[in-house]
Amino acid sequence: MLGVSFSFGQQLNISLDKEEVKIGEPFTLTYSVISTVKLDSIVYFEYNDIFPGKNSSDIEKEGINVTYDIEISKGFSDTNYQDGKDFIWTGSYELIAWDSAFVIIPPEIITIEDSIFIFPAGLIHVLSPEINATQPIYDINESFTELPSKSAFLQFIKQNWLWVTIASVLLIAVGIYLIRRSQKEPTPLSLREKTLAQIDQLEKSRAYEVNLKEYYFELSVILRRFFADHYQSRVMDKTTAEIEVILAKNGLDKEMILLTRQLLMQSDLVKFAQSVPELQEIQNVTNNARQVINEIADLYLKDEK
Repeated sequence: MLGVSFSFGQQLNISLDKEEVKIGEPFTLTYSVISTVKLDSIVYFEYNDIFPGKNSSDIEKEGINVTYDIEISKGFSDTNYQDGKDFIWTGSYELIAWDSAFVIIPPEIITIEDSIFIFPAGLIHVLSPEINATQPIYDINESFTELPSKSAFLQFIKQNWLWVTIASVLLIAVGIYLIRRSQKEPTPLSLREKTLAQIDQLEKSRAYEVNLKEYYFELSVILRRFFADHYQSRVMDKTTAEIEVILAKNGLDKEMILLTRQLLMQSDLVKFAQSVPELQEIQNVTNNARQVINEIADLYLKDEK
């Protein structure tokens, strides 16, 4: 199966090595970009353990938004090469499906030279394995173990009363120790609480009165660390455009993405363009950083429900 999309000189393809597979049978999903110019910068965020498909078997009842998790049996691998006048990038997964359905491979986002492109969707039919009627059906042989009588238990207690007493005392002591230890351990802060506390501490330090560039730099680092820990992705060395791709891919709305861009760009202006904002603007930027963190954390909680 092959899907093709054309975007400003680039040809975006999706291919599946099989149109139908049985449950548990591996198949290969391949994305490719064919360009007439050299592909110097390509950013694609691969999946690690699960590829998020969509179940289209009950379109009339539930639509195609029913999640269908596809196991990634071999991790994502990609390569660049030249074929004649064409420059080609390909990336592949080996996948395994574990439930019968018509499974949609949703459109995927890729960034080429700081521009966002979308691969076309794909479709694969996952079939249940055929039942061999010639194979015999075997009964399950059950065996039962007789429980010892109450008198045998009492006899054991009488014969080993000393060791039983010592073991009971030790168990009680360990239980008391664990209860007291658990009561003393403080509840760890969530990522949202820890990040907001860092912003509060930075704001209370009034570091902008001493070194404004350092204050904006620390604020941008706090934001980037939050993105990296929340999305489990390398963010510290990425550009603002690449961070926007990550945010969009994870469902953040356009207003919050625009606000994040303004925050990071404001930091860059102060660091490199010698811009000197007013105190009210500094406070607004700090509050905007809090708003972005709360929006992302709320979105995660909503998805969990």
